[in-house]
Amino acid sequence: MEARMRLKCEDPVACGELAEFISGSRGVRPSQMTYRIRGDVLEVTISGPPSAVSRAKRALMDAYRKWREVRGFKSGRSRELRLEALPLLTGKPTALRILVPLLRAQGYEAEVREGRLVSSAPPDVVVELARRVTEEIERVSRDYPRASRSLKALLAALSALGYDAESVLEELKRAGLVEENHRLRLNAEWSSLLAKIHTSGLGAAGGEAGGQEG
Repeated sequence: MEARMRLKCEDPVACGELAEFISGSRGVRPSQMTYRIRGDVLEVTISGPPSAVSRAKRALMDAYRKWREVRGFKSGRSRELRLEALPLLTGKPTALRILVPLLRAQGYEAEVREGRLVSSAPPDVVVELARRVTEEIERVSRDYPRASRSLKALLAALSALGYDAESVLEELKRAGLVEENHRLRLNAEWSSLLAKIHTSGLGAAGGEAGGQEG
C-alpha cells in the first residue's frame, strides 16, 4: 500500500529542513518514506502494509505540527511553545522550574500555561537560557552533591547568567542564608533570592545576563 501526503513548507530550503526533521522524529521509519520537493510543498510517499502506513501517517502529522510550531516560535511569530517541543530546540530536556524564574529575573514575562511555555522574551533568549540551564544544573549537581534542591536551582540559574557559583555560595553562607551541616540548605525562597542577587550583582564574575526548603 502507498499513501501520498503534501505538506506546505514555505520554500525549498524549509522543505528540506522539514524532511530532515520528519526523518529524525519519533515513530517515523525512514525506510517507509520517500520525499520530493515541489516548490513550497514537500511530497511524502509512505509505503508498507496498511496498518504500518496508518501509524506512519499519524507520526508524520505529529512531526509536521511540531516542526511548524518550533519554526513559528524561532521566527518570533509565536510567543508560545508546547513543553514537549522545547527539547527540540535545546537538544535536551529543560528544567522549566528554573527557566521560568530565570526569565522573570531578566525582566520578561514567563509562565507555563495549559502545557505551553508563554514568554515575552525573544526566542533566541529563551533557547539560549534553556541550554545554559540544562548545562549548569548538571554541573552544579556534580560539583555540589550535598546542596539541597533549591540551592542547586539557585546556583544553576545564576551560573546560567554568568555568575560564579562558588563566590555566590560563599556570600550566601556569610549572610546566613545557607546552613552547612551534613548538607547545604538554603534558608530562603530561591526564585525571590535569584531576583535580588541579580539586581545587586552579588558574586558576579564578569558574565552577562542574556520556596522555603522542603
